[in-house]
Amino acid sequence: MNRLEYLMSKYSELKFVYTGRMADFQGATIYNDHVYINENRSYQQNLQDVAEEIGHYETTVGDISGQDGLNERRQELQARRYGYMLLVDLDSLIACYKNEIKTPWELADFFECSVSYIWKAIDAYRLKYGEKFDYKGYCFNLNGGFNMKKIR
Repeated sequence: MNRLEYLMSKYSELKFVYTGRMADFQGATIYNDHVYINENRSYQQNLQDVAEEIGHYETTVGDISGQDGLNERRQELQARRYGYMLLVDLDSLIACYKNEIKTPWELADFFECSVSYIWKAIDAYRLKYGEKFDYKGYCFNLNGGFNMKKIR
């Protein structure tokens, strides 16, 4: 089972539908309990797009498709950050550290996403927890990159 299939199985209350009827720039969209996925995009793009739509499912209130107001833009950003942290989770980052997977390119391969997505996930953690934080016996240092070490 790849990461996209795993992610979809974790959210079995949602119905995931591949469609070719979406604009090229649009990766996915959620409407009620249906996530529509652009079948013309790569696996990697679909994985990242689905993570964001799950972020909308978990965090968004109301229709924010217009992006007209500050509240809509905040909710969009919140859903995107949720998706980053859903796909690039701290427990898996610890597993990467234990297996000496450390470079952004190795992390991207492990998480099946783009290198830029890894950096955006790291930025999301930096905004949420600060540049340095402890989690499950590991010190994460996000000052100017991604470093961690075991503290216990």
